[in-house]
Amino acid sequence: MKFDPNQHLHLGYYENNVDLEAVAYKIQNENKWVVFLDNEQNTTLVKKILDKYDFHEKYGYKIFTVDADDLSYEVGSKLFEEWLKANNII
Repeated sequence: MKFDPNQHLHLGYYENNVDLEAVAYKIQNENKWVVFLDNEQNTTLVKKILDKYDFHEKYGYKIFTVDADDLSYEVGSKLFEEWLKANNII
């Protein structure tokens, strides 16, 4: 999996006293983005589920993928929020 060095997107959820961020990276020559939970932040809220996800030292925890050529902050952050809800984080 090789990422396009010119395309990544920071995503966030900042409501109800929750401050979590993820980063989406576009796979080079594919219409797919891989979203990683930024492990440089406080992950206390999500710690209970992290063992279900692959950890990549450079990127963090791979939490989901998005099939799209282009990904906006609004769409990416909404998908991140849905992931948080589906995993009972928020």
